[in-house]
Amino acid sequence: MDKTALAAIIVAVALACVAGALVLIEIPDDSVRYEVSYELNGGEFLGDYPQSYTPGRHLDIPNPVKEKYVFQGWYLDSDFNSPFDGRTRDLTGPIVLYAQWGESLSGHSVTLTKSGSHEKGFDSYDISGTLSFTYLYYSEEKESYYLRNDDVTTYTYRNIGGGTYTETTSKSYWGSDSKGTWRCTGTETISTAAGEKDCEVWVLTYDNGAVEKQWIGDEWIPYKINYEYKYRSWFSTYYIVIDYTYVSDTIVEIPKDCNVDAYEGYGINVTGNDSPYMLGQTATLTAETEDGYTFKGWYDENMNELSTNKTYKFIVGGPTVVYALNTGSLDGTFASDVEVDLDSAFGVTEGFYTITNVDTEEKYETTSTFVFGDGGEYRITVADSEGGRGYYIVKVTGDAERVFSWKYNRVTYSVSLEIDYDDLLYARDYYAADQRCTESGHKRDATFVTLSYTDETMSPYMDELVDKLITELQKSFSRITEETLMGYLLAFTQYIEYQSDEEYMGYEEYWKFPLETLFDQGGDCEDTSILFIALAHEARSKLDMNYEVALQLLPGHMAGAIKLTSATKRYTTNPYGYVYAETTTTDFSFGEIPSTVRQYFTSESYYRSDYSALVAIA
Repeated sequence: MDKTALAAIIVAVALACVAGALVLIEIPDDSVRYEVSYELNGGEFLGDYPQSYTPGRHLDIPNPVKEKYVFQGWYLDSDFNSPFDGRTRDLTGPIVLYAQWGESLSGHSVTLTKSGSHEKGFDSYDISGTLSFTYLYYSEEKESYYLRNDDVTTYTYRNIGGGTYTETTSKSYWGSDSKGTWRCTGTETISTAAGEKDCEVWVLTYDNGAVEKQWIGDEWIPYKINYEYKYRSWFSTYYIVIDYTYVSDTIVEIPKDCNVDAYEGYGINVTGNDSPYMLGQTATLTAETEDGYTFKGWYDENMNELSTNKTYKFIVGGPTVVYALNTGSLDGTFASDVEVDLDSAFGVTEGFYTITNVDTEEKYETTSTFVFGDGGEYRITVADSEGGRGYYIVKVTGDAERVFSWKYNRVTYSVSLEIDYDDLLYARDYYAADQRCTESGHKRDATFVTLSYTDETMSPYMDELVDKLITELQKSFSRITEETLMGYLLAFTQYIEYQSDEEYMGYEEYWKFPLETLFDQGGDCEDTSILFIALAHEARSKLDMNYEVALQLLPGHMAGAIKLTSATKRYTTNPYGYVYAETTTTDFSFGEIPSTVRQYFTSESYYRSDYSALVAIA
């Protein structure tokens, strides 16, 4: 017996005596050994394995392998009723261990339809689409499958003119990486597209509180999945519910040779890539930094962090793309409308470049030279003649033209605005992300409007835009009333694309300055309401009018509010005399109130609450 083991036994006995009870510890007799034999049922060992054991000593056995099958464990009987986990204390005499196998799911693919909703006040939307997931590879080491999800989701906003957007994503992951706790709650028979199925019911509770329930039949097929997540934001509790329903399952061919494409950020060199790899082979990549650069981490195609260690080791479960990035935010700065020699700029030999405008998502392909048309941020990937791959983020200085077209009173209008990209960054950086939400402590509401025409960087754009808008309106109306102006400015903002904060900004709430909304040519209800009120405020002085403007805050929603000095129509007003202005959709003209928010807009008790429901702009 080694000294460490003996010391552990002495300590254990001593602690037991202190507790008032003498514990007798049975020490295994290493001179006693019994034979171990194996029934591998078609499998084989790839290396050495134990052929005897000592009762009391843990028996460590390497897992055998069998093509197209997954090892499911050792058993002491051929009927697989007595599992063996390596503990031998209660065993005496020779033993036979039986290997149990399950059919490998590698190559099996399941397709489900999805339907559900995100109940989020006025911004609620319905969810539809399909989800296909494929089992790529099983790892004995991780005791888990490597899977790929192919997800197509359509979001349809109920109250925003039926606006929709479709998102297509593909991601690969290990099943064991689910951040939550699984438990089986029993069995249930359900009707499916494949007939009646007896299913085990499994519940996954995620760390964030979301709950996913799966009905698993035929040992592996999820015939039904239900996902629910509730969260509290602003005034109410919102929730997401999605149901997934089985459509079909099939077997697809999984490539045995898998390419690993490692893109190097500027100043980062990747070594150790022996691509292509056999499926299930371990890849070990190392990032080396050049002088003046610091390694940030490894990332996947969706820019999710994989590891911050310079050496990244992973099992190859299919074709893989990884990025080794530096800590810098930019890898270069270029000027717009000037030809750039990209090979020279990045030290590349005969490179083939894919260039993406981050703001517009326009893509370009080129070799060696390129002219950036608009100012903005661009992502660049390059493959050179020697097989190297690079990834760069660059800033292009100069103006970006934004053109706006809309209809009002059956007339089509159009104006353009040149926005300097550095001025856009100034607006982006004016407040941090945590100061751009409804729960931040600073005076966020009014300043998002007022700074658009008082700040020396942002105000020239508001001044120019309002001048252009008025000039266009005067072509159709010789006399402009308050109602005409409000309808016209409201139509301008309603034609701006609805963009959710989560999808486009990466935050649940992110209020924008008007300059940001104009540059992005999109925003959600807060962004277009802020823009509308800023436009109305600036136009008031230019046309010598006296109406009052305010932001109208509602549960899960924001709108504009205008107190007119006179009106030819009878409008429903809130208790403070303001008329409602819905900025997100052309379904509502000035003064029309969506049924989903009418109860709040006209309720005196709502305005007496602590919600700061009306933010007047001086």
